[in-house]
Amino acid sequence: MQECMIARFIFIVGVFGGLISCKSGLECQETLFVPSTSFFSDISAQSGIRQDNYVLAPAASIPINDHSRLAFADMNGDGFDDIVMHSLFPNPQAGIPFEHLVFVNDGAGGFSDFSDASGLRDVQSGFFAFGDVDNDGDQDIFSGLDISYGTHTHQILLNDGQGHFSVRANSGVETLTRAAANAVFADFDGDAHLDLYVGMGGTTMAVPDVLLLGVGDGSFTNASNQLAGNAAQPSNGTTTCDYDNDGDLDIFVSTYGVSINSGLNILWENNAGSFVNTAVDKNFASQATGNTYLEATGYGTTIEPDKAPGTFMGSNGFGIDCDDFNNDGNMDIFLSTISHPVASDYKRTWSDPTQLLLNLGPSQNYTFANVSQLRHIPFNEGDVDGAMIDFDNDGLIDLSLSRDKKYEKNYEDIEQKAWFALLHQQSDGTFQNLGPSSGINALDAEVSASLSVCASDADCSESQEQCFKEKCRHPCTTSADCGAPEELCHSGGFCKIFARMKNAQNHAWSDIDQDGDVDLLVGGRDTGGGRPNFLFRNEIGSQNRWLAFVIEGDGEHVSRDAFGTRLSLKGTDISLLREKKSSRGMYNSEDTRVLHFGLGVLPCAYEIEVRWPDGAQATFQASDLSEQKYYRLSYPDQLQEIK
Repeated sequence: MQECMIARFIFIVGVFGGLISCKSGLECQETLFVPSTSFFSDISAQSGIRQDNYVLAPAASIPINDHSRLAFADMNGDGFDDIVMHSLFPNPQAGIPFEHLVFVNDGAGGFSDFSDASGLRDVQSGFFAFGDVDNDGDQDIFSGLDISYGTHTHQILLNDGQGHFSVRANSGVETLTRAAANAVFADFDGDAHLDLYVGMGGTTMAVPDVLLLGVGDGSFTNASNQLAGNAAQPSNGTTTCDYDNDGDLDIFVSTYGVSINSGLNILWENNAGSFVNTAVDKNFASQATGNTYLEATGYGTTIEPDKAPGTFMGSNGFGIDCDDFNNDGNMDIFLSTISHPVASDYKRTWSDPTQLLLNLGPSQNYTFANVSQLRHIPFNEGDVDGAMIDFDNDGLIDLSLSRDKKYEKNYEDIEQKAWFALLHQQSDGTFQNLGPSSGINALDAEVSASLSVCASDADCSESQEQCFKEKCRHPCTTSADCGAPEELCHSGGFCKIFARMKNAQNHAWSDIDQDGDVDLLVGGRDTGGGRPNFLFRNEIGSQNRWLAFVIEGDGEHVSRDAFGTRLSLKGTDISLLREKKSSRGMYNSEDTRVLHFGLGVLPCAYEIEVRWPDGAQATFQASDLSEQKYYRLSYPDQLQEIK
């Protein structure tokens, strides 16, 4: 078997040569297809995911008219990721109940509404966390409530295997403080039953987080006493990974608000099922420097004066993800924050902006180093949800960021505007923002109306225009009435540009059509008048080499979800690591649980090492596999091609 030449010949999107995948006796792919422009396509309208995303009735008065919290999960067990979308917390206080939309994947990139049939539409909670809590082979739900709301409580919802859900009574979650902002499933104590960590408070209150141990029948017992020194602090995002390579899952918590405990983040290091916060020692709690956009901090090069680790100002944290971005076998962290560059305010001067934290490995006791500026991560005041993913299958982890638009008026540079960021890792380890050119954003979209100033319809001389909010616009009852490609129908009854893809809330990645690359779902955050969600099909990743693995435990030695299972693809000049996790970030953005390996022009000679959560191991050679395929890997060593 020959190895690939590492030369990278750049082709623009749309020019596809003959792709030669690796298989015994064949040469490797020598051409890497590199993203240029418009390598994502907006398939939101034709996909079917926009039904009921927002209320169009002009008389409707809804504080936030969207369903921008969202996740992927295979709810009906057919092997394709479905979509769930949630409305936001201000609505119930205004007499408008929570609502959840469910869309079932048809396997070809299309979705159908399943909200009522699932039994989930009217569940009164802010978000869902998915996991097989009773080891019966389907995805159940922790339904988390983030406000005090009548007699409603958190719930466990059990799946019948077909995507229909019912309440599991007396599950042990009902009495928790109604301030759940995020949650993550994992088997923390190694008994093959899923446990649950609930991050409390979000951006609104300081409440201690909760650790619940699973019994295995859908019920849980409270084990928060195993969180040593568990403080009351707003937790805005959580994720898990084995950062210290000791075989168990640790918990990373993104906290919100430098006004509470200086915004120090939390790292719960797992020690045989009990936890110690090692965030300060590992340089995760806070960074020594401050806001990188201020001269007062030397633009992020000056150490905060008269401070030390544990007393440096932390962050207003939001999203958080864990992956090995530099392919050294150690799990790194991407933490998205909102950081305000205000030199007159000490806390804002020294609060930490979005961080890429490099795990320095065993030689330096798995301490993290902030390499954000070294790797060219741009400053943006409105970073919220962040993810780590290899979108183009070149073998290098990329970064994605949802951004809030409320701060962008203070800036002129496009990097500080609120467009969705897609940070593509370069061969030298730096990142380039391809978001503006990716097809995800529509920077030049224009409304078809004249927008002339008016006081009544009589002032509008252009054909079919009427006066709305003192401007001449086109009336509509549905988005099909609007003329320009980027226009949608506003709840006020007129066509409007919805600024694709500014002001995003949660986002999530999944290969919705199983062509080998991950596609993008983004929550459109409403700022008045309603806003739908967006779905983008990846047009480039499948042109490069890839492998995908569905991981299944046996329910006896390893939980059926097998969170924490590691796959390491190793060979000459290759070291790629993927680890299965349940969720990440704020309000539970959930990406596909399938482990994807982008191989690009990497050598064809490799092996895949498996490490299960109970320590069992298996190894597969490249000759056992055909690339551009999906495989099911079942505990402990069964490998089956499924697509």
